[in-house]
Amino acid sequence: MTDRPTVIADHSWKLPKPMRADLNNGLQILTFDYPGQHIVAADLVIDLPLNVEPTTCEGIAELVADTLVEGTRSHMEDSFAQAVSDIGAELDARAGLQSSHLSMDVPASYLGQALSLMAEVVMEPTLADQDLLRAKSLRLAHIEQEYANPSSRAAIEFRKLCIGEDFRAARPNGGNQASVEKITPQAARAFHQDWYAPARATLVLAGDFASDPMQAAFEAFDTWASAALPLERQHPQGRPPSALFIPRPGSVQAEVRMGCFSIDRNSPDYVALQIGCQVLGGSFMSRLNSVLREELGYTYGAGLTLQPMRSGGLLVMQSSFRTEVAVAAIEKTREILDIATNDFTDDEISAAISQIKGSFPIALATADQLVGFTATLVSNGLDLDYPDRYLEAISQVSAEAASAAVRKYLSPDSLSLAVVGAEELTEPLAQAGWELSQQNF
Repeated sequence: MTDRPTVIADHSWKLPKPMRADLNNGLQILTFDYPGQHIVAADLVIDLPLNVEPTTCEGIAELVADTLVEGTRSHMEDSFAQAVSDIGAELDARAGLQSSHLSMDVPASYLGQALSLMAEVVMEPTLADQDLLRAKSLRLAHIEQEYANPSSRAAIEFRKLCIGEDFRAARPNGGNQASVEKITPQAARAFHQDWYAPARATLVLAGDFASDPMQAAFEAFDTWASAALPLERQHPQGRPPSALFIPRPGSVQAEVRMGCFSIDRNSPDYVALQIGCQVLGGSFMSRLNSVLREELGYTYGAGLTLQPMRSGGLLVMQSSFRTEVAVAAIEKTREILDIATNDFTDDEISAAISQIKGSFPIALATADQLVGFTATLVSNGLDLDYPDRYLEAISQVSAEAASAAVRKYLSPDSLSLAVVGAEELTEPLAQAGWELSQQNF
């Protein structure tokens, strides 16, 4: 019989350090040499928080991103897609709450050509009327689908419950039906002209480079000369706790979101709170999943996540429950989240720390993953030493610190609730003490 392998203690892991350069136009370049990764990953991060959107045209950043890759003045119409395909690349653009991104994967030998195409996209996109109007039509259809899907609808409404209505973060990144309807092709082109600028851009590259990536980036982007407009960032604040019920006739299960406004990565309590959330709902054997799924059979799964933004964040319990047990499940969830008389144990904290630390190297095993993670750091204004400090801080979290953080930020009287489910849940929810407002599904 073969002996069982010895399990060794986890070793110290650090994020690889990139080479840095700045072009004269302000573009920052970060390159990670990653041996064996012959598909190079690239992400051009544009510092473009959604609060710069006109309030009447929310969703314009996403519409512009959706249309950027349709063509450039040097590669009109289908010739751009053909040029990308000819080098075996994949190109994608998207807009997030803090930044817009242009991402590409390409074989290392074609990196120079790929970066030239990326530069065309941000410097000279056609943003043609027909492409923008088609993207707008697709976006409107997607919004309709989001509001018709119970899970998406619960998530949308939960954000509104937790974040002050004056802040852009309270509303969907892609806008709503009314705001997207107002976006014109002229407005989209003006938005790109105003806000896409090299001084607010960072290019992140990782892979086993076949040639000098810095030189390739310089040749592609050095002529980008758009001026950067000044911007002001919002710092969202939370709202008082409240509860919303959206009746959906005939539903056999209820979509539930419970939680509150919370903290970002810069808070001194962030790491302890994340460990506490991991114990409560971050793994299969977490307290929430063990009780709600394994013991009571109320759901296929329940989790609690800490979702930090650049400023502030959300604590969200997410699950769906059978209609007949939904109210009981909601009350059991509230009971589990209230740890006032059931602090975390040393074993729970040790397991949570091991899970988070052990997942880091796995989650960054490819060039694409490393670039995506680094882009997240850039988007949130964090320096590249943050992961090392984070992992060190994770190792120091005690059961007492994690318990105190959860009691501080996840108290029972801080919880907001959003439920999409069958009409017959209205009265039992009210009887359970939730003061409900209602919306039509």
